[in-house]
Amino acid sequence: MAKIKRLKKKISVKIGGSFFTVIVAIELGLFISLYLLIVNTWVREEVNSVVAQGNNHALVLSGDFRTQTIEHVVLMEEGSSQTAIVIQNSSGKTLRSSQTINSQMKKHISALQNEKKNKKESLHFHWLGDKYIVSKSRIQSNGKIVGSVYMFLSTRPIQKMVFNFTGIFAVLAVITLIVTAFSIFYITRTVTRPLLKIKLGTDKIAQGDLSIQLNVNTEDELGELAKSIEDLAEKLDFMKRERNEFLSSVAHELRTPLTFIKGYADIANRSTTSLEDKTQYLRIIREESRHLTQLMEDLMNLAQLEENGFKVEKHQVLIQELINEVVSKVSGVFSEKRINFLISGEGNFYANIDFMRIEQVLVNLLMNAYKYSADESDIKLAFIPEKENFKIVISDKGEGIPEQDLPYIFERFYRVDKSRTRTTGGVGLGLAIVQDIVKKHNGKIIVESIQNQGTTFIIELPYS
Repeated sequence: MAKIKRLKKKISVKIGGSFFTVIVAIELGLFISLYLLIVNTWVREEVNSVVAQGNNHALVLSGDFRTQTIEHVVLMEEGSSQTAIVIQNSSGKTLRSSQTINSQMKKHISALQNEKKNKKESLHFHWLGDKYIVSKSRIQSNGKIVGSVYMFLSTRPIQKMVFNFTGIFAVLAVITLIVTAFSIFYITRTVTRPLLKIKLGTDKIAQGDLSIQLNVNTEDELGELAKSIEDLAEKLDFMKRERNEFLSSVAHELRTPLTFIKGYADIANRSTTSLEDKTQYLRIIREESRHLTQLMEDLMNLAQLEENGFKVEKHQVLIQELINEVVSKVSGVFSEKRINFLISGEGNFYANIDFMRIEQVLVNLLMNAYKYSADESDIKLAFIPEKENFKIVISDKGEGIPEQDLPYIFERFYRVDKSRTRTTGGVGLGLAIVQDIVKKHNGKIIVESIQNQGTTFIIELPYS
């Protein structure tokens, strides 16, 4: 019973059952309609033939209602095994018949005699239940009814034909149902097989197995869905690895400054430590505290990104003021490596932006450029006002970004430099934060880079 219930819940059974029910209903409707149309048409032709035959005989007798003519008309029908003729006078007396009148024939004649006298012709039949189809035609002479012609057609050939025809239709209907069932089974399997693969794939994802290949190669919505799930699994696997990388990096980044702070604090606290050494140790402690503060800010930014709580507060900003603030913050650091900081473009225009957030973006990108640039190399910052938007271009001639890393550099936790040395620093959040800030300004950021030749970031922002 449980197995039957599970079977009923399968989508293949639901789809196949629904299609089968609808198609069978349509096919049966068409078969029955066609069957009735053919049968009724054929029966109607037989009836019309009987009526026409009776009318012809009545027409002949209307012109000459003598015994010799009556004998001639009856003689024409005596050789037929399927038809019979009965001729009566106006009072209902039988004058002549092509065969002996049986009880069934008398019943039909009696029924037709009771119909209205002024009818030129009339019928009495039920081809399935009666033995005969009967027509009655009036014989008229000089405007008076002088007699009637009753034409009888045996229903046995009609019933035999209909029976044979019904058998043929029944066989065709069974064959059609079988073909329909197999066709629907094949179509349902074709549709549901990719769905079953997708279900098994999602089950594996739920169990933590992200290395899935669904192998659904159809060029339709199911193929697109399977490709999306494979892409999702790939991204989840990537995020899982990068999150582990991130946790290891955070643990390392926390351990190192805390170890330094604790160790040098203990040493500085000793009475034997000279004032000069204490000053040196305090400087190291302050530097390590700065590293911890930066790490905490990154973690706070991560929490805001995860909760979609990263907000911007826009207001009208003179871009030249933004340029001046950014230059003042990075110039001192750039001088340590004697970097040629080249600024170009016109900053004498206003834009509706979050001053602090855009400053954060520019400083982040410029410090990345500084980190991977050689001594005495060039870093360029350009502002390019256009009709509807303005561009900010930051370029360097540093190490560049490997081509295989370019699609992922804006992902959270991703680091091009996988080493965990403190010289490179960072936990892979800087560019993710940059992209988030730019998007919240309804802008976009793209990167162009050639390894060992340099990197260019292009930011496009609207004026309002």
